[in-house]
Amino acid sequence: MYVKRLWAALLTAVTGLTLVMVTAPAASAEQCVAGGNVVVPVPWAQQLLAPDQVWPLSTGAGQRVAVVSTGIADNPLLAGHIAERKDFASGGNSQGANGDCLGVGTGVGGVIAAQRSGLVGFHGMAPDAQLLAARVVGDSYPSGQGQTVDPDTLAAGINWAVDRNATVIAVPTITYTDSGALRQAVRRALERDIVVVAAVGEMQSNEPVGVVPYPAGYDGVLGVGEIEETGHLVQSSRPDRVDLVAPGANVVTTSPGSGLGSYSGTAFAAAYVAGAVALTRAHWPGLSAVDIQRRLLATATPAPEGTGSPGYGYGIVNPYHAVSDSVVNGTPARLPDLTPIAVDPREQARQAAEERSDAWAFELAAAGLGLVVVVTAIVVFGPRGRRRRWRSGFAPVPQNRPEDERPEPPVELFADRPKRT
Repeated sequence: MYVKRLWAALLTAVTGLTLVMVTAPAASAEQCVAGGNVVVPVPWAQQLLAPDQVWPLSTGAGQRVAVVSTGIADNPLLAGHIAERKDFASGGNSQGANGDCLGVGTGVGGVIAAQRSGLVGFHGMAPDAQLLAARVVGDSYPSGQGQTVDPDTLAAGINWAVDRNATVIAVPTITYTDSGALRQAVRRALERDIVVVAAVGEMQSNEPVGVVPYPAGYDGVLGVGEIEETGHLVQSSRPDRVDLVAPGANVVTTSPGSGLGSYSGTAFAAAYVAGAVALTRAHWPGLSAVDIQRRLLATATPAPEGTGSPGYGYGIVNPYHAVSDSVVNGTPARLPDLTPIAVDPREQARQAAEERSDAWAFELAAAGLGLVVVVTAIVVFGPRGRRRRWRSGFAPVPQNRPEDERPEPPVELFADRPKRT
């Protein structure tokens, strides 16, 4: 307890963060999420995605990321990076545009743009990005809908983000109801060259077949699923409408008011993808929203071995490769699952023996050829060969040389030489 108090005092003095317990998102104003803890270690999601390795190239500067969710409350790590806030929630809203009873929007905003601190390991993906907070959920989700919202309210939040010049729109809160207003709002955002990132939500045990999450279900929207620390999909993760996956289980991020908390859900996975989009757009300002999406899909990390690809979409978002890799034009395609080929060990041994035998035969043939070349050179170009005037069958017949017709020396030259006995 003494250590916790010491950390709390130190952190409060430097950053204004206070040490309080985290509670889960609740359904009424009396049970709103409290402030968070002091969390010193680097969270697993940051270790996996390593956004700080991208910062020499991009920190998200110049990007305006809208969060259409439960609002974004004040937190010291978000100070100076909440550009504008707007409240669209109907009923049950006791805190106004600056509040966030449920904590989802504040957590999503922290994943995207929380500032670095020397006292805690957590930080956001794109710390120089600015946040736009569209509050479409008040103190509780509408009764009987689970964690969903009215589609027309979502549409209003998206339209506001478009009007406020957002470059990225993150929609952590979903609806299962298609509507003309929501479809038109998404189309308007895409036509304004805005990247729209949306959570696909979690499957419910009593969920009917064929449920589609919106706006992730619309063409042109990046649908995001969630993985846990092992890299596997979270058990409740929705397998369809997924383009990318990102950390979504036990995600450490900012809590309303102060401190850090641990949260789970595809809402926070969508935040990591939105942060990666902000980093990529800041580094490649000349690329369209469609090209930015293609970069993220083409550079995604494949699903872990043994998991299979369904539910992973194109893979795990990879901010470093999305920013730094060279990507050719075209539309990325999902790779098929690898099918192992069974090999008979006896057949494998037989093939290896044949390869060794072929290698020996080649070496012997090469040695024999070398020997023939050496012998031929000696015979043809040696002294005996030169005397016999060896020549190729294709060479012209040599002409007689003058020295070949020299007369024999006179006998008298040798007359006085004594004879050997």
